[in-house]
Amino acid sequence: MIDLETNVTPFEAREAIRLYRDAINEIRLLRRTAFPRWSDGMTAWFADERPPEERDEFLIYDENELTIYRAARDKLRETLRLNPYNPDAYVLLGNACQEIDGDLPSMMSHYNTAIELDPDNHEFYNCRMAQHLENEDLEAAMTDLEHLERLQSDYAASKREHFENAKNRG
Repeated sequence: MIDLETNVTPFEAREAIRLYRDAINEIRLLRRTAFPRWSDGMTAWFADERPPEERDEFLIYDENELTIYRAARDKLRETLRLNPYNPDAYVLLGNACQEIDGDLPSMMSHYNTAIELDPDNHEFYNCRMAQHLENEDLEAAMTDLEHLERLQSDYAASKREHFENAKNRG
């Protein structure tokens, strides 16, 4: 829960925007360098060219990449300290918490804050619903699916299919 009484000065807002853009650029470059490795790993894994192991095995950053990602995460934290009204920064910070530290509770808390700030953003519900499905929390996933459908999101039909598949597996 954020303090909606926070006053943000124009200087803080501009600095928060600069830091946010820097963080986004660092994360994009990081993923661009890591993606070929991930893609090769997924291809080999799905093609059974080697014994199946943990799927997350090839979705891991090396130490240098983690250092860069941690710096980007710090910029996102500073962005939100300066201006706590940027819902997109909360989603990116949530992703960073999960991808760097495996911190699912923090990720979900940040997603919830983003939705609190921008309750009609279907991207945020899509992200959160994906996590609910992965964690087999079908009740919470259904709540997010209902929001996606009410918003007439382009994600609604595919998320409905994912939900039904998860429900039928359970």
